[in-house]
Amino acid sequence: MIVCASRRTDIPAFHAEWMINRLRAGYALVRNPVQRDVIYKVNLSPRNIDMLVFMTKDPRPIAEYLDEMTEMGIRYCFQVTVTPYGKDVEPGVPFKADIVDSFKEISDKIGKDRIIWRYDPVIINDRYDIKYHSRKFNMLCDELQGYTDRCTFGFVDLYKKLERISEEEKLRKTNPSEICQVGKMMSEAVKGRDMQLNYCCADADLSEYGISYKGCIDKDYMTSLNVPSELSSPLRDRCKCVKNIDIGSYDTCDHNCMYCYANAPSEENRKRKVYDPEGELLFGTVKDGDRIVELSSRQVTRIVDY
Repeated sequence: MIVCASRRTDIPAFHAEWMINRLRAGYALVRNPVQRDVIYKVNLSPRNIDMLVFMTKDPRPIAEYLDEMTEMGIRYCFQVTVTPYGKDVEPGVPFKADIVDSFKEISDKIGKDRIIWRYDPVIINDRYDIKYHSRKFNMLCDELQGYTDRCTFGFVDLYKKLERISEEEKLRKTNPSEICQVGKMMSEAVKGRDMQLNYCCADADLSEYGISYKGCIDKDYMTSLNVPSELSSPLRDRCKCVKNIDIGSYDTCDHNCMYCYANAPSEENRKRKVYDPEGELLFGTVKDGDRIVELSSRQVTRIVDY
């Protein structure tokens, strides 16, 4: 089983203590975001987890538990987002230099093949134009060269909840010409740096620049880590991720990024939420009438388990 932590929230940044407690307990409960009275019980034992994928903008809080997870036999990897935006776009994201330092420390500890740099989403507007991205992307390439061999990028999606921001012209759909310009710029920036570019949820062909159309949790990448995987129904349009279980909960991230699809528009409700690091669920509790469904666990023993 591949476990994602998480697309729905930033578990490493804001719920690291809950995460390690669930790994110690060997399971987590995850409420179905659509059918709210259904709760899944996810087996988080080392025998059942083929790979735990941490997706984060700030890996520092979870980093203190890496040695313990390794001792437990948990296999994990990271996808760390480092983008060039200011507080106008990512108000809750810490100082990027600190994130880059943490990225390097984790890479030194676990190997550059197990940590991916995400430059996502690419936003093009009057302030963040292609010239700006070129300068910042090259700077980040200089910083992260030798600490990762993959960079995944994609362009901002204008979900319905972002219509108001779009109307204010802070976010807009990237046009085909801009996509090609960004692809060319990135391909030139990574030359000689031993860094592969992957385009997530692609709506343009950038293969002429040596850029692959890949998923975030991609089959080829999982195979390179000796992780078995299978394709599943796309999580969204153009998604090419392999089957994985997300243990996060929507509207529980305090980065408050302008472009976020996982948070409700209002920050006030999030500020009032109280989390229990000892809880079975990341947020909330099991209620009367809830139905707990235990997800199927690994039936075949790994060779390394013998």
